[in-house]
Amino acid sequence: MKIVDLKVTSVTIPMEAPLRWSMGIETGTTRGIVEVHTDEGIIGIGETYGGNGIEHAIATAKPFVLGLDPLDTGVLMHRLNVFCIGYETAVPAVVRAGIEMACLDAAGKALNLPVYKLLGGKTRDFIPFGAYLFYRYKDATGKIGGEADVKSMVERTKQLVRDHGFQSIKFKGGVYHPYEEFKVLMALREEFPDFPLRWDPNAAWSVEMSIRIAHKLMASGVDLEWLEDPTANLEGMSQVRQAVSIPLATNMCLVAWEQLAPGIRLRSVDVILSDLHFWGGFRQNQKMIAVAEAFQLGIGMHSDRELGISTAGMLHLAAASPYMTHDVDSHYHDQVDDIITEPFVYKNGGFDVPNGPGLGVTLDPEKVEKYHRAYLEQGAVNEFYDPYRPNWIPALPLF
Repeated sequence: MKIVDLKVTSVTIPMEAPLRWSMGIETGTTRGIVEVHTDEGIIGIGETYGGNGIEHAIATAKPFVLGLDPLDTGVLMHRLNVFCIGYETAVPAVVRAGIEMACLDAAGKALNLPVYKLLGGKTRDFIPFGAYLFYRYKDATGKIGGEADVKSMVERTKQLVRDHGFQSIKFKGGVYHPYEEFKVLMALREEFPDFPLRWDPNAAWSVEMSIRIAHKLMASGVDLEWLEDPTANLEGMSQVRQAVSIPLATNMCLVAWEQLAPGIRLRSVDVILSDLHFWGGFRQNQKMIAVAEAFQLGIGMHSDRELGISTAGMLHLAAASPYMTHDVDSHYHDQVDDIITEPFVYKNGGFDVPNGPGLGVTLDPEKVEKYHRAYLEQGAVNEFYDPYRPNWIPALPLF
């Protein structure tokens, strides 16, 4: 079986209400739906970021993909790493991840095996997720969203737990002064005393403020599962970690191979959040997890607004990763729709691992066309701009 074509279609799907974070807002997600076509008529599907830059990178990668067997993902990564280098021909890790995902989906379909079998087999059937809690602006109707204070944030969390069965909470901060957000965290701990609790300000704080907040947390007796990226870069995180005993996690300052050695040497983090796209695919994540295990670093999983294809990929990777024991992040409950025929439905705060061939999900052509038109009409979602704050420019750190 050989690959004879490689395609990508950008789609844009809105959020239920705009999500706020330290560097702007998330009004939706723009994703690239990748397809590899084989000479046997099998089409493998993958997903990554979308937009013009991704489409250009896919076109750059195409000559190096055609003619490969979909199982030759090692050869694929070697080709894209060795030959597609430089400013004009670079194929980002997120693109390599989308292509590898589509290849393994095609291979799984050809062999009638789920992707987790191609990754070494699954160690569990069910993957738990956490309640991902954001401050939100109201939607266009004014009826949904608008969480901006302690009471409304706690009520939003109770709704997520009630509707989806989550048993852990990740609080996305970096929007208001950390002392104000601290009040939300305290209220969440009081309302959910036994839930693992995370706080993620997306590097909005200075080293000094990060240490100050961490000491407030320790003095209050709040036991965080981790404090995620309180400040920017490995050096800053290392200074915070040396000053406090709260575990630090990251998906911002340690997201690539060249950052692993200095991050470990500086003791900057306790938990690395794997990411199917940032790290460049399934096998690259497996290699990174092996390094983390060797150095006794924890492993979680980051989310950046995946649709159903990448969500399926995350489930296969988590199922094949026994060292990954923390609940997974996801924006899935904030997105209004999906482009697969049977969208995932939370059960007891998580999803069952798909057992069908390949990724175990199928594209809905009508939904793909609908949200491709939305992308063409409005362009890619701009997550780094907040129109509600005049002359707003994201700056780090904010405090």
